[in-house]
Amino acid sequence: MNISSLILIGASTGGPGRIYSILSALDQHFEGTIVIAQHMCASFIPSFVTQLQTIVPLPISSVEHPIKIERGTIYVCSVTSHLFQKNGEIWLEPMGEGEYHYNPQIDRLFSSASLLPRSLKRLGVILTGIGDDGAEGSLELYESGGDCLFESEESAIVYGMPRRAKELVCNGNVGSIEEIIERIKGYGDAHVRMV
Repeated sequence: MNISSLILIGASTGGPGRIYSILSALDQHFEGTIVIAQHMCASFIPSFVTQLQTIVPLPISSVEHPIKIERGTIYVCSVTSHLFQKNGEIWLEPMGEGEYHYNPQIDRLFSSASLLPRSLKRLGVILTGIGDDGAEGSLELYESGGDCLFESEESAIVYGMPRRAKELVCNGNVGSIEEIIERIKGYGDAHVRMV
């Protein structure tokens, strides 16, 4: 398989600052693959990615077309996107703008990850945000054997999305942004391999 571990990050209101904190804590030895769905107008994604590129020592790009994802790389969804397996490799594909209530829709991304092989380590993270996007997708991911981690009420700027996700995924883990950073680092450690 082309990747060893997959970390999905969903965020809305207050998310960009949290994403900066997470990504700036990673180093060049990080081997996990990160896919980010931050609620944002598609036209703002390129400048968001440009800002992230100044703080992250890893390749990072927006998803504009179907792409085979790689280890140690960060992808930012510009529109609602989904993951799928083709010829034993994991791909990420944009599904189009304007077809979903949110852009990009976190539920759709997480749901697609639930269909990937159970042997692939998968972590879904729901950060600060209004509403409930990501809750249903987190439940599907958890039920497929993936791990879920939700920002705590004390840590979140807006405790809407993490709260709803925790209500649905009762056994999901809860943590501060600092604890989330450490968990993500562990998932992307060079020693993490498929089970």
